Amino acid sequence: MYWTKAASILKMPQTAMLDSEVPVSPQRAAQDMVTLLRDNVGSCRLPSDPKQLVFDGWRQLCERYAPVFLEKSPHHLVQWSALQLIQECMQTLQEIDFLLVGLIRNPMATLYSAFRRWRIPPEQYQYEWLIAYQNLQKLVGCLGDRLVVVRYEDMVVSPAPLRRVFDFCGAPPALAYDGFLHQKSIAKWRKNAWYGFQPAEEVVQLAEAYGYQRTELVNQAHWLWPIYRDMTRGAYRSVRSAARTLSGIRNHRLGSDRVAADSPACSQPV
Repeated sequence: MYWTKAASILKMPQTAMLDSEVPVSPQRAAQDMVTLLRDNVGSCRLPSDPKQLVFDGWRQLCERYAPVFLEKSPHHLVQWSALQLIQECMQTLQEIDFLLVGLIRNPMATLYSAFRRWRIPPEQYQYEWLIAYQNLQKLVGCLGDRLVVVRYEDMVVSPAPLRRVFDFCGAPPALAYDGFLHQKSIAKWRKNAWYGFQPAEEVVQLAEAYGYQRTELVNQAHWLWPIYRDMTRGAYRSVRSAARTLSGIRNHRLGSDRVAADSPACSQPV
């Protein structure tokens, strides 16, 4: 979440995301970025200027993990401020080659996956999906061929949609198809008879703009769906709350037993 945290550090506007810590506070974001840079590039003297910290930090990460440094975060597409910072960084760090990859998937599959894993209500989450892929359309207009848009359903069938990505990374396409990509999850949502979610019309229309057929987005209604959704979400939240409480107790005990001190040679930006 480098660029969402960068937006927090610079106090740029961000959208609150469902069941997510994003946006984090500016103080927490700055602490996380300093820790990230020290852990990965060993930076002891970091810029005190917030924007310089963000851009120089990215440059150092790219140099440390050259020839290819990858970052993946679905949060970025929801936050236009993060995307603005990425574009500004591309203009500032002319010595670094950038290639952005926008991955899109049938929203019904995406929303079902989020519901199945974290019990996020698709009726609400669909509007986050809508914002993200409206932003991707806008980004295509800004970046042109420095952005590759790939549909998940195409990617798992053939390496062709990823050819530019592999060429950029200098990697053979066959590596991705050595058991790492499969088609098992493409329509998993259709197999759950109780999953009676019906997407909003604007979501369907945007998906159609990305090449999906309306028949791929239609779902069978189920009268038990609202009950099933709310009961499973309630159970999940109770378990998650208990797990966080236990984790907090454990971390507190570990912290009490640990003696740690920062090196006086390292300076932290103010």
